[in-house]
Amino acid sequence: MKAERSMINMTQQACPTFTMWGGLILWLGFFILFLPGAAQASSLQLKNMVLDNQAGSIMARFGIELTADTQVEEALQNGMKLKLECKASLFEHKSVWLDSKVAGKTYSSKLYFDSLSNQFVLEKPGAKIFKNKSLSILLRDEWKSFVLDLGPWSTLKRGERYNLRLKVRLDRTEVPAWLKNTLFFWSWDVIPAATYQLDFTY
Repeated sequence: MKAERSMINMTQQACPTFTMWGGLILWLGFFILFLPGAAQASSLQLKNMVLDNQAGSIMARFGIELTADTQVEEALQNGMKLKLECKASLFEHKSVWLDSKVAGKTYSSKLYFDSLSNQFVLEKPGAKIFKNKSLSILLRDEWKSFVLDLGPWSTLKRGERYNLRLKVRLDRTEVPAWLKNTLFFWSWDVIPAATYQLDFTY
């Protein structure tokens, strides 16, 4: 919306402090915009999601990249423990009725900072532990490839339409379950969860 020049002049004459406060607010806006870490918030990005047949099983393959990881790095160094959760669900598309779920799988791993060794720690299922002083290197190496087994390939029907839905979230592990259930409207995610969908016809 553009104001007429005469209206602007009238406003400035009536309120001499307008230009001073307006300039201060504008300056603060630019200052906040260019603060380190403020210009770009952390986010989870999906890389190369594919679905294929391996030895008769439906395999969902993908990678995850954490962009602008300063926010997460600071949270970990301040003692916060996080959990990566990847929830994959395969649905058969229905034209009239709701889509029916064919298969699903959930993967989770823990992420925290060990102050004694001064390293970031990634704990995978099966007590597999990986450490690195650099969070970006640790996640780049360990999040580059995920494989989720969604069950027998024989469950798919020829000529039918399907969609694979993947939800990825990074949230806190120390929040009690009863509190999560009580404050069900509150998001415990450190960064916003990301949802992706892959549509295909078999």
